[in-house]
Amino acid sequence: MRRKLHLLLALLCVCSIFGQTPNDCDYALLVCGNTSFGLEPAGVGFDEFSLPGNTIPPCYSFGNNTIWLRFVIAESGQFTFDLIPESDQADYDFAIFGPNVDCKNLGEAIRCSSTNPQSAGVPALTGLNLTETDHFEGPAEDGNGYLQYMDVLAGEEYYMVIDRPHGSGGFDLDMTGSAVLPDQPVAHTVPDLTTCENDGTIDGFALFDLDPLIPEIIQAQTNVSVTFHKSLNDANIGQNPLSSPFMNTSNPMTVYYRIVNLSTECFDINELVLTVESTFEVTLPQDIFICDNSGEPVTLSTQPGYAFYEWSTGESGANAFSIEIDQGGDYWVVVTDNEGCQSQASTTVLSSNAATITEVVVEDFRGMENTITVQVEGPGDYQFLLDELLPYQDENIFTGVSRGYHTVYVRDKKGCGIVSTEVVVLDYPKFFTPNGDGVNDFWQIEGIWEFPNSSILIYDRYGRIINGIKLNSGGWDGRDQNGVMLAANDYWFVITLQDGREIRGHFTLKR
Repeated sequence: MRRKLHLLLALLCVCSIFGQTPNDCDYALLVCGNTSFGLEPAGVGFDEFSLPGNTIPPCYSFGNNTIWLRFVIAESGQFTFDLIPESDQADYDFAIFGPNVDCKNLGEAIRCSSTNPQSAGVPALTGLNLTETDHFEGPAEDGNGYLQYMDVLAGEEYYMVIDRPHGSGGFDLDMTGSAVLPDQPVAHTVPDLTTCENDGTIDGFALFDLDPLIPEIIQAQTNVSVTFHKSLNDANIGQNPLSSPFMNTSNPMTVYYRIVNLSTECFDINELVLTVESTFEVTLPQDIFICDNSGEPVTLSTQPGYAFYEWSTGESGANAFSIEIDQGGDYWVVVTDNEGCQSQASTTVLSSNAATITEVVVEDFRGMENTITVQVEGPGDYQFLLDELLPYQDENIFTGVSRGYHTVYVRDKKGCGIVSTEVVVLDYPKFFTPNGDGVNDFWQIEGIWEFPNSSILIYDRYGRIINGIKLNSGGWDGRDQNGVMLAANDYWFVITLQDGREIRGHFTLKR
């Protein structure tokens, strides 16, 4: 009976070493019936021939990309096979050990072929057949690639190492002799699994219940077990089985399942794809703006008509497709449809507030160089105005400010309010005309009364004190302390402010 073993191998020329892979004899793949392998080993793994119980085969030139196979004979007969490379430029070598040895005591090879087909001028096929009489051949141009068959008995066990020193691609292995290998179980094909977000976190990951697939994988087979694995290598070796329910680690994700006969250890591998779908899309507006200080909420809405809504604010319900908010920030909503699938939308609501004036710095007694600097705090973008003299300006400094009282206005550019404060700029008039016409009859420092511990003294040109000015009065009327009207002339003053500053200057009395 002819049985074909199809090895889907890409024996890569990579010198990395993997733990627990068929690169190592201890993890040799058990060959059964019509087993299909789907492995991508790389490198050579552990050097079994470094052990004292293992003898280097006479044709040995292995050590590039290897894989180990294990054969357990079910029925006696002649053991032959054809190893058929996918590429006629590939060079495959092999050595067989047994019967009934283990990886630490392989002993000497009973068959060994390392013929290079290109050097020998023969096809790339290699193996055992009924016509050859030699047991060893190679390396290089020695041999034709085939060796003599083996007479094997039921219950015997053999190991074979296969190496590809040149070329690329996998190979087919056709079992052509009368010896029979154990029957292989079949990992029946099951449909891929598709689900949607249902755990409240929209991230492309979900739990998949794999256990209900097992009866469909097994069907009528008995004395078998099924495991699921993340990688093809894990499935071939039978390590790191997945628990169920299982959360995917990528989307989509290929999962491999392995069915193994508990008596013979023969196994088969198949695969399915896990996909987490977003079955619908919901949105939130991206241009919402709110004034935190207004006390007037705005409405944040998503699409109506779904089964359930859950908002980042804690609000939820079947009809909660909109909420009212009164402050800016990041918001999200998780929407669940009638099938239990979920979708999420998020938005950032921008906000502002009226400014808080923290300080107004006045630089006064500078004439045309008086300045006002307004310091503010707040989350907004603000503009500044002095005495309603439009337009507003972005700069918070006003220059050339006249003496006296002024009002500073600060407004939020988004319309979230205007705040104001009154300030006084101290400075003195350069002259006055005390002639009783009701215009400019008094000399006074406007606003000085806002600094109650200050004082003002008037001097003549010789430094004699002429008079003082009461802070809460209308000012000096041009008379001395005896009430005598003084002549037109220049007069001097000394202002001592409550903060300790002393201002000196002079002005003109005109008649």
